[in-house]
Amino acid sequence: MELNLLPIINADGEKLDIDEELDFSDRKEDGVIFLSPVEVCGRVVNIGGTLELTAKVRTRLGFKCDRCCEDFTYDMSFEMSELLKKEAVGESAENENPDIIFFTGNGIELDGVVENNIFMNLPAKRLCKADCKGLCPKCGKNLNFGECGCDTRTADPRFDILDSFFND
Repeated sequence: MELNLLPIINADGEKLDIDEELDFSDRKEDGVIFLSPVEVCGRVVNIGGTLELTAKVRTRLGFKCDRCCEDFTYDMSFEMSELLKKEAVGESAENENPDIIFFTGNGIELDGVVENNIFMNLPAKRLCKADCKGLCPKCGKNLNFGECGCDTRTADPRFDILDSFFND
């Protein structure tokens, strides 16, 4: 979705409110499934020619747990803040500040800016619950649903020769 910034680009101090729902349901990247539209509610303010975008982002995502491989939902909510600046004619933004998003024309693609912020705010470890027990390394049973009965004692391989004395 293109966010039209024309009304505030050349008007210092002007504000543009944003209240949008973005549909990312067709995107399945990095094991992330978008289960609901992405709600973006915020404002763009022109501060001396630089546009400051601040918004609250909310959505519901679907993941596979990193420990037990079960599907679970994750309600994500975070604040984002970006600086935007229109590229001047004949000027390249290559050597400019990397913290500023440069755009041409009269607007920016809000989808791309929001999607980048979503992926920057994803949890590093995706767990269905904080105390997820994971899978049994021997039989593969999900330990969240009960013990499997496998012998999970870890033996030091240096003592294998001693174990052979007791097995004879």
